This record gives sequence, C-alpha cells and structure tokens, in this order.
Amino acid sequence: MKKIDGIIIPAVTPFDERGRIKLDWLAANYKIWNKTGICGVMALGTNGEMRAVNDSEALSIIREASEIIAEEKVFIAGIGRESTFQTLRFLEKLEAENIRIDYVSVLTPCYFRKLMTDEALVEYYTEVADASRYPVLLYCAPGYANNVTISPEVVRKLADHPNIAGIKDTTSDMMPAYFEAAGGRNDFAVIAGKLDNLMFCLEHGGTGGIISSANYFPNACSKLTEIYKKDGMEAAETYYRKIKELAGCTGGRGSIAGVKAVMNMTGKKGGFPRKPILPLPDTVLAEIGEYLADHKEITAEDQ
Repeated sequence: MKKIDGIIIPAVTPFDERGRIKLDWLAANYKIWNKTGICGVMALGTNGEMRAVNDSEALSIIREASEIIAEEKVFIAGIGRESTFQTLRFLEKLEAENIRIDYVSVLTPCYFRKLMTDEALVEYYTEVADASRYPVLLYCAPGYANNVTISPEVVRKLADHPNIAGIKDTTSDMMPAYFEAAGGRNDFAVIAGKLDNLMFCLEHGGTGGIISSANYFPNACSKLTEIYKKDGMEAAETYYRKIKELAGCTGGRGSIAGVKAVMNMTGKKGGFPRKPILPLPDTVLAEIGEYLADHKEITAEDQ
C-alpha cells in the first residue's frame, strides 16, 4: 500500500462550456502534475464535481486518470453514493475493469441527514470496506454533504477495520477529536481535507493533506510539507501563511469556479464548472490576474 505522505491534489473534472467532459484536458493536467512534487491525486472528490457526473462518466474519468498518473504517485478514486447498494454496485463496476487504484474515498451519504446515525454510518462503511479490494478512506465533508459529520466514536470503531486506512477531514473543528479517537496508529491516517487544518494535522502526526489549491499551485503547496519535514514547524508556519493568503485571494474566491479559473490562468485545463454552477465574473477574474502578477515569487514554478 502506498503511503499518503505529503500533498494530494483533489483533481477537478474539466468540462467545456456546454458541460461535456474533456478527457484530453484531464490528461493534460495529470501530465503536468506528474512532474511536480505532489504525493498523488484524488479523482472525483468535491473538486471533481462528483455529484454532477453519472456512473458511466465517473468510470471514464477514473479510467483515464489511472492510466496517466505516474506510477510513484498515490491515486485515490471517489466512489461514495447515496446508498450502500449504489456504492457497492459502482465499486463492482470499478473492480471489473481492474483499474489501478491505491485507495477509494467514500463520502458520507447525506440526503436523509437525520437518519445518518452512528449506527448507520458504521454499517455503511463496514459493508463497503468488506466488499472493496481497495483500502477505504472515510471522507467527512459536512459543508458539501448536508452537514453530515462522522463522529469520533464512529472513527474509533472503523479504525479497527483492516481495510479502512484513514479519514479525510474537511470539517472546521473535528480534527482534534479524530486524532484522539484514532491518531497515532500505523494503520490509520488522519488526513487534512483543506488548507485550514493542514498545519494542525502535520503538528499532531498526520501524514499530509488533500488540498484544493494544489490543483493550480501544486509545487507551491507541496513545498509546504517539504519545509515542515526539513526545517520544522516554525519555518513551515511562515510559509503556510503566504500560501493561505495566496489561495484565499485567488482560487479560494468562488469555490470550484475559482479553482478552475486559476487553473486556466496558470497553464492548466480547469475548463468550466458544470451548470448550474456559474464561472467567475470577469471583474473577479481581472482582480485575480492582478494578484497573480504581483506574487510571482511564490507562483513562478506553477505558471
């Protein structure tokens, strides 16, 4: 099993203006990322607009990505669906193609939010992990999943499953509890799901982060964990503040629309978000362009 040790890109799915998937644009992005310092790539997470594609499209995206990503990079595929039945059926389709995948990421079901009890989530993830040939990562992203959160008690129980390898945490405040529940184990990783909780994750023994801004600044983001390993927390914190400001003033403006816009500005193929999500207005694009021009000392490697 490849170790997640550094920055993972939660890859976008490029669409054209009419909403059609552009696999050639996707391939172009992976070829760029292969040459950077990132640890790996995750296809069909939140930035991959996983809820906006059907199963056939999802298979084509995962297939294309798996064939292009460099062998040494970690490859994660998002497979979570709104029911155990749907998730297992998609997993069967994936496994039938014998696609090269290192981990599958499974977002919490969320439509019936009040019914996503600890008992329901433990059973859901246990059934998926029992069925999967790939190691499973829990994916907790309440901001994108109707405020459904995986409790520390659920994490504590699921960490004992031999095929559940960790959790991607995109909450604002749950990471301390997750480390208390399952941190420090060699067989279960707590992974930052956003830039805001990456430093806490590293400081407490986490292995890295799946960071949105790495779509457009992969080298700048991967440098953060390199500084931490080489020079320690104080030096990493100084650099982190620069990266956080950079991301907030560029791709952080407008969620997935912002991510794709900055990719387009920096020589990558973000394309367009799938409607009803709208691209950023021209006024915001102009402001981002000016900011990028004024901060080339950080972004030069990624443009």
